[in-house]
Amino acid sequence: MPNPSFPLRRLSLEAIVDMLRGHQLRITKNRLEIVSILLRADRPLSLEEIHERAAGDGQASDYATVFRIMTLLENLGIAQKVNMNRGCSYYELLNPNQHHDHLICTECGKVTLMINSCPVSSVERTIEKKYGFSHVRHSLEFFGECPDCNDDYR
Repeated sequence: MPNPSFPLRRLSLEAIVDMLRGHQLRITKNRLEIVSILLRADRPLSLEEIHERAAGDGQASDYATVFRIMTLLENLGIAQKVNMNRGCSYYELLNPNQHHDHLICTECGKVTLMINSCPVSSVERTIEKKYGFSHVRHSLEFFGECPDCNDDYR
């Protein structure tokens, strides 16, 4: 059963296009390209990285267009900002079938996805009951040194 806190039932280009159409939004080449870039990403991407990858794929998206598209996807609940403890925003698509949190190396910036090991899932249900909220979700980031950067681990 899909998680009701996600507007999508599955994470795919087709599902996102269907959702955009359902909101009477145009399906532009720039939107398709940016969603495709995010679908291929193995970690959260900054706006600059999304812009660079779009330019590398031959698209002419300017930085403002990337920003507007990411804001749209975030407002629709398709994407979220991830705090990478850096000076810019990072984004990832929300997968309704797989929640993950992030472990971020403070030395090299490596991002490790903590899949199916969420320490606060039960807290979400408590918050829903106590405060009357529904469809509570979260984004959780832990920071530390990865094994490659940690001298004590080697």
